[in-house]
Amino acid sequence: MGPACDWTKGILGTASRSQAIGLLTYQLGMDAKVPKAKNPPQGRFRGGLLLVVGTAVLGMGRLTPAQEMLDQSARQAMQQGGEAMAAGNSSAAVTAYSTVTQNAPAFAEGHLNLGLALFQTGKLDEAAKALGKALQLKPSLRGANLFMGIIAYRQNRFKDAETLLLRETRLDPHSAKGFMWLGICRLAANDPAGAIAPLDKAYELDPKDVDILYHRSRAYLLVANASYEAMFQVNRDSVRVHQVLGEAYAQAYRNDEAIKEFKRAVEMAPAQPGLHEELGDQYWIAGDVDKSAAEYRNELKVDPYAATSMYKLGSLLVRNQNPAAGVDFLRRALKADPTLSDAHYYLGDGLMDLEQDQDAIGEFKQAIAPDPANDRAMSSYYKLAQIYRKLHDQDQAQAAMQNFLKIRSESKARQDGRATNAVRKRAELPVDDPDRSSP
Repeated sequence: MGPACDWTKGILGTASRSQAIGLLTYQLGMDAKVPKAKNPPQGRFRGGLLLVVGTAVLGMGRLTPAQEMLDQSARQAMQQGGEAMAAGNSSAAVTAYSTVTQNAPAFAEGHLNLGLALFQTGKLDEAAKALGKALQLKPSLRGANLFMGIIAYRQNRFKDAETLLLRETRLDPHSAKGFMWLGICRLAANDPAGAIAPLDKAYELDPKDVDILYHRSRAYLLVANASYEAMFQVNRDSVRVHQVLGEAYAQAYRNDEAIKEFKRAVEMAPAQPGLHEELGDQYWIAGDVDKSAAEYRNELKVDPYAATSMYKLGSLLVRNQNPAAGVDFLRRALKADPTLSDAHYYLGDGLMDLEQDQDAIGEFKQAIAPDPANDRAMSSYYKLAQIYRKLHDQDQAQAAMQNFLKIRSESKARQDGRATNAVRKRAELPVDDPDRSSP
């Protein structure tokens, strides 16, 4: 059953995999509190936070030493409790596990399971008592501190929750949920900076957990917002304030406002690296390619080693009937930063215009190599099909066109029902749409 089953085994401590009735997924549906910001006020996140837990039940296989102390009635009650939890009947599980703890008061796992069942019924104080008894009997029992920490969090005892969750992460350094809840507690205690480290660790352990991703993103967002707020407080008319406003407008696709803010930043600090390039990006998006090219050239005057500005200027020139100059800039960009794989595509495009077909083929192949299934590879295969057809190499032309059609079909399927993401990385340029021209 994969890592989740191993996590369950870790909680149970003494239970082997064959002695577990399975995994139970609890929809905790609790309020994950977030720090209050001065402006605007923050709401409360209603979290559907999934925790996978298990129950220490008796089944087939050799009994562990801890379970051998149970008599037949206690073993049967453990079985009944596990089945009730698996069926979502937590009240029946409480009854069954209560029988276990009465018949075997020294069996720590029985108290742990009783605590989990009580937790699920919402009886937090009783659950904490049962979990505390489990830890008293077996301090190394994994899972008990986690749920006691969650209970303390639910009761707004954030310091107590942090202490318990720290203890859980020390007992089980592979507990992604333990680190996640530690981060959540620090967020609730208005310490987003302190929440980042445990949430980063949770992400490292389970990078596909959406709850971890949400809370980690929120911690970084709160820290960033606090830093921006401090910038505004220091000087609302500083270069950096205008730059960050320009970046915010750019991400919101408000190009006119972004241009205005970047222009103001450039006027205040014309020698500040990066500003001319950002302004050039916005002019390009707005369709003013002459101003865009001028700003990229200004950036290179400020920073002659700005590889991304070389790349963008070269690409712009290739796309606007100056392939010779564009090819020169693109080659310089790739020499300065060979990781700019998209530059190979535009370099191939420029070489096509210059009728240097064999060199263009090599560049398109290098554009495809990093990811043979992305949109840039799709456009590169289309260009290759054109070159091979021109060279009368029908086999290669047909193979390139088949790859193009395959990737295009897969791409359209992925985009069906959702908008294309228009936010690009600093070194990304638009991908040509081959559908706009005929093969």
